[in-house]
Parts: sequence; C-alpha cells; structure tokens
Amino acid sequence: MSNISTAIDALLQARLRQLPEVQRESERWHTLGEHLAELDDALADLRAHTTMDAELVTALTLPQLTEIQLAVAQAADSFKVIASRFTRTTVNIGVSGAARMGKSTLLQSISGLDDNQIPTGHGIPVTAVRSRIFHSPAVRRAELEMHSPESFLTAVISPLHAALDLSPAPRTVAEFRDWVYPEAHPDTRHRVLLTRLRELHSALTSYEPLLTGGVKTVPLEEVRPFVAYPTHEEISKAGERVGRAYAAVREARIECAFPHEHVARIGIVDLPGLGEVVADAERQHVAGLRNEVDAVLVVKRSSDTSSFFDETDTAGLGLLDEVRGFVRSTGEFAYLVHNTDPDKPHLAENLRGDLLRNVNGGEPDRFFTVFETDVRDPERVGREVLGPLLKRMAEGLPVMDAEVLAGTRTQASSVRDRTRLQLTDLRRALDQVARRAGVPEEVNEAKAAQLRSTIARRLRVLVAELAAEAHGSVLDQGFGEAVEKAYEDVVGWIQDGFGKGPDAWKEEALACMITEGHAAAFAGPEFSRIRVEISRRFAALDDFFTARLTAAWDRTAAVLAAECGALFQDDGSKEADSASSSDDSTAAPVVAPVARSGRDVLAELAELFAASSQPCPGLASAVNSLLDVRLEYRTLLYPRVRPDLAPLNLQVTHPDTGEQMQHVAVPLTAEGAEHLHELFNSLAEQAAFRIQRSLSQEAAVPAVVIHALVEQFEDTLIRSGTSVMEFRRFVRSYRNDLWPAEFKGIDEANSRFARVLRVTQDISKTLEEGQR
Repeated sequence: MSNISTAIDALLQARLRQLPEVQRESERWHTLGEHLAELDDALADLRAHTTMDAELVTALTLPQLTEIQLAVAQAADSFKVIASRFTRTTVNIGVSGAARMGKSTLLQSISGLDDNQIPTGHGIPVTAVRSRIFHSPAVRRAELEMHSPESFLTAVISPLHAALDLSPAPRTVAEFRDWVYPEAHPDTRHRVLLTRLRELHSALTSYEPLLTGGVKTVPLEEVRPFVAYPTHEEISKAGERVGRAYAAVREARIECAFPHEHVARIGIVDLPGLGEVVADAERQHVAGLRNEVDAVLVVKRSSDTSSFFDETDTAGLGLLDEVRGFVRSTGEFAYLVHNTDPDKPHLAENLRGDLLRNVNGGEPDRFFTVFETDVRDPERVGREVLGPLLKRMAEGLPVMDAEVLAGTRTQASSVRDRTRLQLTDLRRALDQVARRAGVPEEVNEAKAAQLRSTIARRLRVLVAELAAEAHGSVLDQGFGEAVEKAYEDVVGWIQDGFGKGPDAWKEEALACMITEGHAAAFAGPEFSRIRVEISRRFAALDDFFTARLTAAWDRTAAVLAAECGALFQDDGSKEADSASSSDDSTAAPVVAPVARSGRDVLAELAELFAASSQPCPGLASAVNSLLDVRLEYRTLLYPRVRPDLAPLNLQVTHPDTGEQMQHVAVPLTAEGAEHLHELFNSLAEQAAFRIQRSLSQEAAVPAVVIHALVEQFEDTLIRSGTSVMEFRRFVRSYRNDLWPAEFKGIDEANSRFARVLRVTQDISKTLEEGQR
C-alpha cells in the first residue's frame, strides 16, 4: 500500500472515531427540538385554560419560539450531515465545469470508463444525470436510483414550470401527459427551457414505465441512455420519438476498476455542468455538492473562444465558495484543472496567464491550486492531477473536518444561547402564574380536616346507635326468632328418630346390643353423633350473624358514602361529573346513591386508600380490618352452650358423689331398645331446651360484638397516629373527585402548569448536556 493510500485510510479511521460524539450531538439537538415542540404545545394548552387571564396569556407567549425551533432543527440537521460525512467509507471528489471544458473526458481518464458510461460531446452538453463512480476491482455495474412519479414531477417538471411562469404545475403524470405547451417563447433562455420541457413531454412514453421509485441495475455497456442526453444523430433520426430514459433517473452509482493506484478509497462524483441552461441550475448544483464531496475539481479548457476565466467560471467558483461551509480556505476545497491542448500551446499559455493574474492574484496557487494536464491522457491525469490531489487531501482533510465540526458547534452555541434567553423569559412568566394560580397547601389541609371531622361525626352517631342496640333493655327480636327456629329444627330431628325414623333407630339399636352383648356399644357412638348434629343445627345461627355483620358494613359504608360518594360512581358518572364541573365551576358535586353492597364499597375504599398517588396505608388497614371480621356460632356462642350437651354421654358425673357413672342399662330386648329410645329422646330434648335457654340469655352478644367492631374501626380511622397525615394525602389524591366543582378547573390548570415546568427543566438539562 502506498503512502497516500495509508494516509487516506488513517483519515477515514480518524473520522470514524469522531462519529459517536457527533451522533450524540445530533441526537441531543433532535431531542431539544422535541422538547421545544412539546413546550409550544404545553404553553398553548396552559394559555387556553379558563383560569388564565389576559395578562397571564400575554406573559406566556414567546414570539421567538417558532424561530428558535427552526434554528434547533437546522442545528440537528447540521450534526446529522457531519455524521454522514464521517460515516463515508470513501473520500469523494467532485468533478465539475462548464460544457465543452473536458469534464467528462477527465472522468473517463480517472475511472477508465468510456463514452458508453460517461458520454462526451462536441459543442453540446451531454451529462444529464449526476453519477457517483467508485473503484471496485471485481464489480462492473450501474445502479440507477429511479424517480417515482411524485419525485419526477417535483424535481424535474415543477422547476421548469416555475422558470417559465407556467402555473400550476401538473400534479400527476396523467396531467403532464395531457398538458398543452406553447410552441415557442420570445426570450432566448426561456425558449431553451421550453424546448427541454416539450422534449420531456413528447418522450413521456419512453420513460414513464421507468418511474418506479426503486433501484434498477444495468450493465455498464447499456447505461448511456440513462445518464446522457440523446446525440444529435439520434435526434435527427428519431425526432420527437427519441427515447429519454435519463428523465426517469435521479442518480447513478457506477462501480468499476480504476486504472490508477491510491484509488481503493476514492469516489468520483460527476456533477452537472456549470453554465448549462436548466431550470433552477444553481440550486441543483449546490444540492449536488453540499456535504457530498470532500473536494472539487473544476475543469477549464483553453480554446479559441475560452482562453480566459469568464463570468460562468467565476459564478461556478462562487457556488463552490458558498457550499464549502465552515472550511476556511477555499483552496483546500476547490481545485482548478487546466485542460491543455498540446497542439495549441499558445492558447494554454493565454489561459495559464489569466489564471495566474485574475484568479490567483499574480502568485501561483495563492488562492486555488491549478493542476495542468491533458485530460485525454489517463497516465498524465494520474501523475499530474490525481496523485497530487490525493496527497493534498490526505494532509488537508483532517483540518477541514475539524473546521467543519468547530464551525457547526459555534453556530449551534448561538442557538443554545438564544434558547436559554427564551427560557429565562419564560421562567419569569411562570413565576407570575405560580403567584396567581394554584391550590395552596392550607386549602388542602382545611379540606382534609373538614372531611375527617364530618366522617368522625357521622361514625360517632352510628357507634351510639349500635351501643344502644347492644346495651338497651329491648332484646334483639331477630336473634330470639333465629334461636327458636334452630331449636324447633333440632326437636323435629329428634322426634324423627334422630334423622333415621323411630322404628329404624330402635331396630338398629337392638341389633347392635344383641351383637355386642351390651347397650354401651350402640349408646356411646350414638351419643357422640347426636351431640355433633345438635351443635351443627344450632350453627344455622351463622346466617343471622352474617346478616347482622352485612348490615353493619352497609351502615358504615353509607356513612362514608355520604361524604365520599363521588368516588364510588361508575366511570361514566365520573366523566359526566367532570364534564359538568368543567362547564360550570360553581355547580355542587353530584353524589349518586351507592347501589352496591356495603362490603363492595368498603373494599373499594380500602383500595383507593392504598392505591392513591400518596398512599394511606393506615386508613386502608382500618377498613380491611373491619372487612376481615367473621361472626360465627362456633367461635362466638358455642363455648357458652357446650356444657348443656354434657348429659349426652355414655358416662356422666353423679350429681351427689361427683363420681363417673354409666346411666344406660337396658335389657337386650325389643323392650330394652324402646326404653333406650325414650331415654335418648328425653336427654336430647333436654339438651336442646337448655341450649335454647342459654342462647336466649346471650341475645345481646351479637349486638355487643358489632358495636365493638365499628367502634374500633371509628377509633382507628379517625384517631390513629397517622390519621391526620393520611387524610391530607387522601384529599390531595382525590380532591377532584370529592369536590369536582371546587378543584377540577384549578387542578387542570396546575397540571398544565406542571407540564410546562417539566418541559423547561428537560430543555435546560439537554442544553447543559450539550455543553459538557
């Protein structure tokens, strides 16, 4: 590998090392643009809110915001372009020049291609499409990026219509096909443009099928019609029917083996000719050069009519000077190629002198380096142009890259400063909004205290009612009825032969006594079965207890719903309330009746406490503790009536001596079984009666338990150590639902204000990151 090739490889690697930081910078500016767009939207949202008066609306208007957004987008674009420059795997050299100067011939000499790929002409322009040519030792092909119908109309037809003052431009290819164009134009330049347009119009059928918007690959031997205007001979032969495939091509990429050393990392860009009469020529030329090439060769040929640097050449260099961007030295970006004719040395001498005097101020290569060669000779081009150019670029490109990056950053820093100034103005305006709007914390605290106090008063009334029910002189009639019903069920079961029928029971008893030889074999297990069954049947009181507990939940939920009912409406009702409160901020909150069970309401309240934006675990625990209670006969009353079942045992305690005795002794006969049945009936009915009497004496217990549960709930909810703090949290989280008419509008404004504040903080953070 030659020294030049090694230097160019090192240059490309150095570019890649800078790429991550450039990409981060591009992303930061892109993010800043997104933040500014969000800020614009957030400010408009805040200004539109009904709580904003005219003075605040004016203060929140930033007239320069749109302009800064555009500048930020341009800064992001600039860094993105530099990233593209640093990503390229080749050093790209643009080749330009006016028609008939030898531009295409120079390209042939550099690339090794011929007229079939880079056509040349005598006296007429031939290059119709910009081409990129890359060295490839193994591949020979052309990839053609085709116009879509839309891009063809936008990039080709619309500029011609605009230049000729033909408006409007066709919006579809069908409209273009049906367009009727004038035959001629009095102005010479316009006449040429009109001729170009009429040629494209008449030849539409030859290239319309190619307007696919994709990429078409063709052999290099067939590429000429796609990149060049038709020759004079082709036009003379076919007339208006001559094909114009080039019209469908946006750009061509050609790969082939270059006949020179040092070219593995080189790309050549064939640019449109300077001075060619085409619509919007300057824009197309600049667009072709901008950030696409690292240096440009401008070809100038000495001839009988062009042995001096004329206005067309000066205008071309002016364009190059414009697109070099932040590169300080024009001479490092643009180079002149003096195309000499060995047969006319005097003409070469004339142009040589003109370039020295009028371009370089009398000092060789002072402003522009001039390479002098015969572009028809590939060997001379390699030695006198390509080699010296690549050597200069290997030395100068790192400096140019640094200048481009530094210049872009300097330009971006001014945008950063303007953005900061706008943020300063905005913060002053936001301070005014903050002073004149919002919900002071003392209002939240007062509302929380009010809610806690009203709930406490209502719960205190409920607790007092339950205390009267638990300790009053009137027994709970419902409990007595439930006990009587359970007793009657037990007696009926006893009289039905303990669930087996009297005869069946006696037969079973007799059989067991005869088989085992004594009555105890039957009596012992049967006593146990009867005890268990009597207890189970009295456990039917659980339905009564459940009903009493459910009623307590319903009454407690009703107390809470009286103050927090808006929280328990369905989503549709809440939306309706929100909408009405937005329309009329003075309307009273609508509290729909709670149609669900008290248990469901309390469960939802516990969830609201736990899931609020500022959680209230103590309040949630108080509600959950109330819901976790179970009132059951076995746990509440069974221990009190268990002694009443004691006689239903094979062995009992003698009432006088205290000794254990067996009180079942009957003969092993049918009469004995009858006697045993009567004994069991008597003992079971006595036990049931004693249980009924014991339970009747405990009529106040369920009410006492309910009173204690609700009183404990009220005490925990209202007076626990965290109650005051958690009621404040609850109000902060749900005040819009609790009092929509009072807080909805204010909180909406606060939310919009908070969004503006957050976005300004994001912008500040992004600006600071970009300066590190």
